[in-house]
Amino acid sequence: MITITLKLSESLLSILRDMGCPKQETCRIRVEYGTSVRQVLIDQGISPLLVPMVFLDNRKVSVNKPLEADAVLTLHGPLAGG
Repeated sequence: MITITLKLSESLLSILRDMGCPKQETCRIRVEYGTSVRQVLIDQGISPLLVPMVFLDNRKVSVNKPLEADAVLTLHGPLAGG
């Protein structure tokens, strides 16, 4: 088992609140070695479609990335601007 610290961006937190699924900004979870980021999202009740950017220890990664060590996983929701 490995320990993942999940950090959710404010944009993602806002979307989840609006959906009636509020989450904490930061939490720690334990997952099996090799679990994909996508599976972590699903297990946490977060649709991968809501997370266009994922950072693993400050490096951008794909949702298909397997988790292989204790790390910080930062999830960013959709961004808008103009």
